[in-house]
Amino acid sequence: MAFFLLMALATIPLFLAISLLFYSKSVNTKSFSVFLLLISFWQMGIAVLYSQDVFSLTVIDWLFRLFRAGPVFLMPIMYYLGIVMVKQNSELAAYKKIFKLRGFFLLLGFSLSVYVINFTSAGINGYEFVQDGMYSPEHLMPLYGALNVTFTINTLLVITNTILFVVAASRIKSRSVRIFHLQISIGAVFIFFNGILSAFSPLPLYFSSFNSIIIAILLFLSYVRMQSVMLLKANSNLSQQRTLLEKIMDINPNYLAVIDKNNHIIRLNDSICRLLSISKEQMTQQNLSTLLSIRELNTAEDKMLTRSGEIRYIKWGYETLELDNRESYTLFIGVDYTEQKQNEQLLLDSEKSKVVGELAASIAHEIRNPLTTVRGLIQLAKEKSEDPKLENIILDEIDRIVEVLKELLLLARPEAKSEHEGQSEIINVIEELENIHFLYQSVSIRENKFISIENLLTDNGLIDIQKSHFKQIMINFIKNSLEATSPESKIKMKVDSDGKHIRIRIIDNGKGIMKSRLSRIGEPYYTTKEKGTGIGMAVCFKLIKENSGEVKVNSKTGWGTTITVTFPKASVLIEEPAESLFRRDKTV
Repeated sequence: MAFFLLMALATIPLFLAISLLFYSKSVNTKSFSVFLLLISFWQMGIAVLYSQDVFSLTVIDWLFRLFRAGPVFLMPIMYYLGIVMVKQNSELAAYKKIFKLRGFFLLLGFSLSVYVINFTSAGINGYEFVQDGMYSPEHLMPLYGALNVTFTINTLLVITNTILFVVAASRIKSRSVRIFHLQISIGAVFIFFNGILSAFSPLPLYFSSFNSIIIAILLFLSYVRMQSVMLLKANSNLSQQRTLLEKIMDINPNYLAVIDKNNHIIRLNDSICRLLSISKEQMTQQNLSTLLSIRELNTAEDKMLTRSGEIRYIKWGYETLELDNRESYTLFIGVDYTEQKQNEQLLLDSEKSKVVGELAASIAHEIRNPLTTVRGLIQLAKEKSEDPKLENIILDEIDRIVEVLKELLLLARPEAKSEHEGQSEIINVIEELENIHFLYQSVSIRENKFISIENLLTDNGLIDIQKSHFKQIMINFIKNSLEATSPESKIKMKVDSDGKHIRIRIIDNGKGIMKSRLSRIGEPYYTTKEKGTGIGMAVCFKLIKENSGEVKVNSKTGWGTTITVTFPKASVLIEEPAESLFRRDKTV
């Protein structure tokens, strides 16, 4: 009866060892499982000594010698646990000189020799029958031979290894790992001393079995606790790494989407969400076809129009990702090369500007030469005429042509300015707009259109800009509004101020401009007119910028267009009355 009870108890460490191997296949787990397995063998050997009613003495002898591998090989396995501990904890690097594989194989060889001696009479030469006692049933006690001293040395080496193990384990930084390794060393020492006390004291032999099983269970629970703490820490680290990788993915300027093997979207970065005006929650777990069905996204074309009306150039592609040859994902990538495309366009525009500039300079000079001759002849005719009125008109018109040619030369060589061009000239916005209104009044009446001026200024409307430049800007904008509107349409020139700036708005109720074209207004050589060149608006934008102004174009198809031009107010002397400035403006 005692044999079966003790054998059942001895199988507990065996069961725990096998359970650990199902839990994990790491080196640490395997070595600890062997440790528990050897404890199980040791206790099975003790249980066999109580089996005289079950087995013959020959079988008992053979089984006892076989299970004696438990206490014999606990010595090298404790040393190997030290090797694993030092290898897994970088702070124990100094102990690598003590715990190394060469030492393990030497100790393993010694234990093998002890185990072999155990099968000879020099190790065990018989058994002594022990009668029933007060606390212990009858059992057998082994009689040891002359070379059993090797087993004693093996036991002393266990204690030595355990002391070294304790010293090294006490240096481990992780509290849970340190406690577990200290418990292993204390448990090993306790088991050995418990076995010695049971063999050479009044305590019953099976007493060590109960204590060893309890220690084995406690070590198992400690190991599970340590692994749980390490697992929680690993999960926390993985969570932090995942958060970091997600942040890196989100700040990536490329457009990224991760697709699983079922073509479902599992992750989008912020760049693609901003591009398509979608949210991550909206598209996660949706099929890729849902993403591709968004009207702006066409992977077959590089050019796309966003919902905000911005044109982007994107190269789309796919990359396959495999994890441990088990899971497969697809990375949907969009590389934005809009800036590169814009730089290429700027180079192209620069080359066009150079060619057109050279052509403009050539034409301007060719026209100015005969105009000079014509003007000189008219002046001679004017001196001989009694009524020079007609000649004055012709001279004024020729001067206007010369001014236009000057602007053409400005286009040819924008950096070159005439001598008087850099001089300060203060104009009155309302007066100049009234002159332009008067100029186009007949044109608008003929086309059945209405042009009006709305003056919301509470003080003078003076700005610092050349009169010819201001007229060129406003005439170009008014002309475009007239061309964009249908009969009975209205064009309003609205002027107001915020105290520091004069704001001029040209508002029409024409057909408007599409979003795709609105962003390109002001680009050289870009026009929607059949016979347009795209030069007029480009020059106007340039002149506004050169005079510290700002221009903004708002438009909606079918509703009309508003062009807002803002100039800083002119800095004038306070004591100089506005009327004198107006007079000076008229005489320039």
